[in-house]
Amino acid sequence: MKVEIVERPSVAVASFRHTGPYGAALGRFWRNTVTPVLAEHGMLDCPRYGVPLDDAAHTPPETCRYDACIELPAGLALPGAESRTIPGGQYAVARFKGTSAEIGAAWDAFVGVVLSGTSGTMDPTRYPFEHYPRGATFDPKTGIFTCELCLPL
Repeated sequence: MKVEIVERPSVAVASFRHTGPYGAALGRFWRNTVTPVLAEHGMLDCPRYGVPLDDAAHTPPETCRYDACIELPAGLALPGAESRTIPGGQYAVARFKGTSAEIGAAWDAFVGVVLSGTSGTMDPTRYPFEHYPRGATFDPKTGIFTCELCLPL
């Protein structure tokens, strides 16, 4: 796993909250709740962020919180979404390509590599997130998608 240390800027986003298990349920949330709003407003290719707010290893699945976020042009808001900022700063970043069934193990491996190496320690005041930049791919036939895993340092 190749890990880079990058300085990321703060980003204003529209946020849609999902409460419940991670994994396949998040894919359905994006497809059934978030994507229709983005399509309606012509924002399907805007950068997106997935922000898990709870550690699934220590939180009952039915109470796990996750924010599906869309980077917004200045002055724009989306109906039904909350405005928030994803803080900037130093992040460890690794690329992921796989399915929703594989991303949990990828996160575990990524965090293990970062925290056991010389990259630093996780900043407890900021959440880790998945970044889906413009051009991120998703294959509906296989469920394979690409994103960047971002861990705050």
